[in-house]
Amino acid sequence: MSQPTPALTVQRAEEIIRQLTDGLVNIKDETGQFLLKLDDGSVIDTKGWQGWEWTHGIALTALYHHSAIAPGSPSADYSLKTALGWFESQYKISNGKGAPKNINTMSPFYSLAAFLLDGSVKDERWLGWCEEWAEWVMNDLPRTQEGGYQHITYSEVNFNQMWDDTLMMTVIPLTKIGVLLNRPHYIEEAKFQFLTHINYLMDPRSGLWYHGWEFTPEGPTSGHNFANALWARGNCWITVAIPLRQVDALVKCQDLKTGLWHTLLIDRTSYVESSAAAGFAAGMFMAIRMGLLPASPVYLQSATLALTGVIAQIRPDGELENTSFGTGMGRTLQFYHDIPITSMPYGQALAMLALVEWERLQSKA
Repeated sequence: MSQPTPALTVQRAEEIIRQLTDGLVNIKDETGQFLLKLDDGSVIDTKGWQGWEWTHGIALTALYHHSAIAPGSPSADYSLKTALGWFESQYKISNGKGAPKNINTMSPFYSLAAFLLDGSVKDERWLGWCEEWAEWVMNDLPRTQEGGYQHITYSEVNFNQMWDDTLMMTVIPLTKIGVLLNRPHYIEEAKFQFLTHINYLMDPRSGLWYHGWEFTPEGPTSGHNFANALWARGNCWITVAIPLRQVDALVKCQDLKTGLWHTLLIDRTSYVESSAAAGFAAGMFMAIRMGLLPASPVYLQSATLALTGVIAQIRPDGELENTSFGTGMGRTLQFYHDIPITSMPYGQALAMLALVEWERLQSKA
């Protein structure tokens, strides 16, 4: 772990974002431990910058938001070039076909649509890609009972399962493309998906979210929430998208010593985890800036403590420590305890998002 950081200023935040970006593009799976090996013999690199998975989509989202802070500045241009370089590389590698379509591989399209919306890029290739993938989501993506998006991935069809990850990886990109292409029915579909996922994944007692839901054959709405896991990073996707009531529950279970949260939010025997804490900080800062949450000391202190804790986890080479690996659906709580720790693109990205949202809030003050 790095030494304690100096007091945070905008200049210091920019330095850390550059450090995180360097770490992002240089992460490598040296042993092959974290490669996703599919039944057809293909291999997906979820860790290195040359792959195409949700891990890269979250990183591209952070790069977009950083590039939008001060367009034309050297720091913003670096983020812009890093993100657009990824799209150009993937277009070339795939001969314009992109990756196989699933819930997770949709995630890069939030940033691509955002770049097109703000005029950072003007290229018919990218408009065509956005429309092609959004139409697949609308018309061909498998659905569960009651019309929820089925969380299909590279390796699993996950029949009749809804996961909280889906909202960040597919529904938010669909919304952004709906704005880009002026397709109101995309946005209405996104609203429906959020409401459907809320109905089955939010714990009404705490306001926290379960990782997933599976419909079972016993009846039209019968099913279960797997291990009833209130998993931290899954909850951070919700904080980034629709914080509100959930944040009150988060503040109560924050680890005040580290500023982080346990990977199972209400299980203090599970390890504290950096990427979720970064997402929580980003979501709180964003919600305060947008007026969705009041600028109360409770929320500001929690978000600031989280950001401080995240910064303390950044190594000199720009990699974020204490980030849990990609986490499938667990049928026991022990499953979450056992997820390994390793640097990942989304860890870098969520830390960048937290810093970006902190900067945006400072500029509004």
